[in-house]
Amino acid sequence: MDKTFHFQITTADGAIADVQASYATVPLTDGEAGILPSHAAMIAALKEGVVRYTVEGKDNYAAVSGGVLSIADDEVIILARSAELAENIDLARAQSAEKRARERIESKSSEWDMKRAEYSLQRAIIREKVYNMINH
Repeated sequence: MDKTFHFQITTADGAIADVQASYATVPLTDGEAGILPSHAAMIAALKEGVVRYTVEGKDNYAAVSGGVLSIADDEVIILARSAELAENIDLARAQSAEKRARERIESKSSEWDMKRAEYSLQRAIIREKVYNMINH
């Protein structure tokens, strides 16, 4: 059994992570999944959340906003609607986005798309959580 697998997080803008990892956890719509080398092949839907992956003993984190997970032949690919590595998250921007989303939700104004505001709020909260995982 190999000790690592190819791990990639990709968005429409390209890959944000492309490494050999020894472990990963991903947020699936039906719960969190842990991935080790030689994992069984699968395709699953991702929900918004935190992806953690270990490279050479160091944990790395990314915020993802849904998408698809594909595992086959020691290759793990996340195709995310959006994704951001912890070290690239602008905390002030995430906090501002959270504040705007909360204001839109609280206003209950018909001019705002509530689903979009709720999605924006969830994404901002996850980005803040991921930022804090490496900056505590």
